[in-house]
Amino acid sequence: MAMRKKTVLFVTGTRAEWGLLASTIADLKKSSKLDLKVLVTGMHTQKRYGKTIREVKKAVKVDHIVPVKNNDDQLTALSKEINGINTYLLKHHIDAVMVLGDRDEPFAAATVALHMGIPVIHISGGDVSGPTVDHYLRNSITLFSDLHLVQTKESKKNVLKLGADPKAVHIVGSAGLNNLQAIDLPSRAQLAKKYHLDSDKKWYLASLHPTILEKTPIAKQIQSLLTALNKLDKWDEKIVLYPNADEGSAAFITAIKTLKKSSRFHIRKHITRDDYLALMRESKVLIGNTSSGLVEAGYLKVPFVNVGNRQLDRECGSNVLHAQYKATDITKCIIKAQTTAFAKMLSKKKSVYIGGEVSKNIVKHIEQFLKNVS
Repeated sequence: MAMRKKTVLFVTGTRAEWGLLASTIADLKKSSKLDLKVLVTGMHTQKRYGKTIREVKKAVKVDHIVPVKNNDDQLTALSKEINGINTYLLKHHIDAVMVLGDRDEPFAAATVALHMGIPVIHISGGDVSGPTVDHYLRNSITLFSDLHLVQTKESKKNVLKLGADPKAVHIVGSAGLNNLQAIDLPSRAQLAKKYHLDSDKKWYLASLHPTILEKTPIAKQIQSLLTALNKLDKWDEKIVLYPNADEGSAAFITAIKTLKKSSRFHIRKHITRDDYLALMRESKVLIGNTSSGLVEAGYLKVPFVNVGNRQLDRECGSNVLHAQYKATDITKCIIKAQTTAFAKMLSKKKSVYIGGEVSKNIVKHIEQFLKNVS
């Protein structure tokens, strides 16, 4: 008698998370042993962040949507996500819920699954970050989970410290680095045409998210970055991304919108993953507090000026320069990142994060885990 396909529900809430796992989702859909369902919620459903559910729908069938309104604060959105995911799981047989990372949406999914006795598969647990809500959510999801697919040896150690079964923790690499090759990304000429950039000028890419638990006020966090960007050559191209839907994001967006007065500032609610990585590769420096500065930028050997403490104590490579929320500090790091000495040093270093056949590793471990789930 043929074995029943096991049904896995993947819950996705953000543009970044979807970009990291898109290739893995494609491989999971191909599995003869799994039936993948996709539930979309959070930032994906909000117009102010680019309504990125459209990007998800281009790649896979979306089985259910839990909408969040543009003006919902984080706790209101979280309560809607919990209620919506609960409603879906009450109506459908799901063998496991799969989530990635450390945000409200995976926390909501893991919380509901825990209460309903459904196994949780957690990708990229065990990472460490500074004074952020995400750090506590990530560890909570780890405690709720039954299968842990982590990025590094250090991540595995951290998951084990939280009491996970050693047999259920596997190093698979970084999902965002799955078969990543810089030559496969859009060219500088293609990017220049699409985003109206001067290919002969320097490019800078900025992505800063509000960190509510920082001692530095939200307004000063974003203003320090914008002041530093304004100190760069006025003819340089500066691509500035909208923040995540964290507390304080409205203040960040208001401040970012003031840059529209200059033709050399390019404000984007969302950029597709391949374009984002290509812009990163072509930029002189990535500036902000995005984890992609540690993982993808480190892998591509792109200098990253890490602002503030959001990524405090997280594993990072030699591409990272740390700056506080001070424009002068950020500017010094941007200058240092472009020196010949820094470039020479970086060329000789290896990334601390693992690429290669990451998605195949993830699929293999999920299939093996679900063999024992009735």
